[in-house]
Amino acid sequence: MTHSSLKWLVLLPLSLIVAVSILGGGSRELWAAERIILRYGLLERSLSIADLERFAATGQPSLELASYLRLLPPAHRQQLRSALQERLQLSPVAVAQLLYSPLGQELMVQASRLLQTQSRQENARALRGALILAAADPKGLTVLSVMRHYPSPSIRFDLKKGLAILKNFQHTIRVTETILDVVRRQAIENQTKLIPTSVQSLLQPGSGQWLEMPWAAVDESPWRLQLTGHSRPIEADFYLPIVPAGQQVPVVIVSHGLGASRYSYRYLCQHLASHGFAVIALEHVGSSTRQLLSFPIGYASSRTAAQEFLDRPLDVTFVLDRLGAFPEQLYPWRGRLNLERVAIIGQSFGGYTALTLAGAPLDFQQLRRHCTRSVLESFNVSLLLQCQAQALPPRVYSLKDPRVQAVIAVNPITSAVFSPESLSQLKIPVMFVAASEDTIAPAVEEQIYPFTWLTTPDRYLVLMDDATHFSTIGEAGQREPVLPVPRFLVGAAPPRSRAYLQGLSLAFLRLHLLGDEQARQWLTPAAARALSSPTHGLSLTQSLSPELLQRVPRAVKYP
Repeated sequence: MTHSSLKWLVLLPLSLIVAVSILGGGSRELWAAERIILRYGLLERSLSIADLERFAATGQPSLELASYLRLLPPAHRQQLRSALQERLQLSPVAVAQLLYSPLGQELMVQASRLLQTQSRQENARALRGALILAAADPKGLTVLSVMRHYPSPSIRFDLKKGLAILKNFQHTIRVTETILDVVRRQAIENQTKLIPTSVQSLLQPGSGQWLEMPWAAVDESPWRLQLTGHSRPIEADFYLPIVPAGQQVPVVIVSHGLGASRYSYRYLCQHLASHGFAVIALEHVGSSTRQLLSFPIGYASSRTAAQEFLDRPLDVTFVLDRLGAFPEQLYPWRGRLNLERVAIIGQSFGGYTALTLAGAPLDFQQLRRHCTRSVLESFNVSLLLQCQAQALPPRVYSLKDPRVQAVIAVNPITSAVFSPESLSQLKIPVMFVAASEDTIAPAVEEQIYPFTWLTTPDRYLVLMDDATHFSTIGEAGQREPVLPVPRFLVGAAPPRSRAYLQGLSLAFLRLHLLGDEQARQWLTPAAARALSSPTHGLSLTQSLSPELLQRVPRAVKYP
């Protein structure tokens, strides 16, 4: 979905549809809404929903609707019609589970401030019910079906607030595009004429063989019980290379994002295992696909959601501790896994997990500063998740694991949970991977500005063009649980984005985990350009000064 079309989703109640798709992302009812009332201060005007339906179906507006459409340029009228026609095929059960989660409930509360009942009531329950019923519509979930299922004779839309949000959104888009261009130009300016050799070989499978096996245990360690008050089941898949006795192999932990699973990066695990890395793909049971799709309605609370900010890093530490004891299943690899030099690759919530284990502490003052804004004001959906951490007792949590020696954070969530002081404590190599079309954890706020907070000398910022928050996630197998994500949120070229991640991860790990200096030539702007395709750009830079970004007016102020 383009920024232009998203603009119109913000102008009308279409923002609801974006909200549902982000968290997965018929007949008329007795109390179905018949009109939408546009309120601007003391002025009110209303539109028939039937007229909107007719316009969406035929392109022919009624006389009443035409009087409004004349205020819009012809291109915007077509964008409005296209937005009204947009359909999402989502299970009503999945939508209900998502909207009853703490993140979904908070989003409904925020959206209901913009859309109210006929009696001017903010009713998050009414909005949630309309979305669930609309998802059950045989024709799919649309803006119009949400309106039709809204349990009020009419819907009040605060046009003044909506236009203010739209104005801020337009400014945010301009700032975003400007800053993304700054990053691209910085990469080009730092590029040498030297073309690295064999860069395409990074995309090829290695010659090594490996074994894939599942593993499970229960963490009842005193450290976890002290921090969280509960034990926790741990599940993982191991990808273990077959190597001669006496040869040590480095260890890589893969941490998935919210609503994903240990299968989400199987393609990457296999690629790295073929090149001689022992890879452990963790399942964080409190924030996995199965957890989001199976919890009873109303079960999850903000407190349990907040605990995941502690449980995830503890999952990794427990697995590394248990590997040190070498359970019987892994006995053939005893002495062959180097558990003192570990790398973590984490995506989204997994990016937070990786950075925390690397030594970046939670900053509760930063949380308080950032969690006063709504998603509709900030256009940063990841704040719904990050701000759940406020439910934790505000104290210093020692979650750093000294065995972690390198981190790749893909679309990490950072801006509220970490501060410049937090990320400046990292002393190990760090790579941030950002996607230009990420509407969940926007590149500018969640990766580009936080990248400038890093002080470690070995830092890398990668920007994938035409990629989204979901572009690097692999395709699920037939037996794997899947969180429904609309196609437009997945992006245009997931295979290319996955290939980029494979190549860059291999180069980064060879240099910073194995000490292979030859790999340094592959972590340069020139190498990224040589690796990228003409239609889906790839930029890499190691330097981006805050002063350079401060020349661009900001929609959101940071300390």
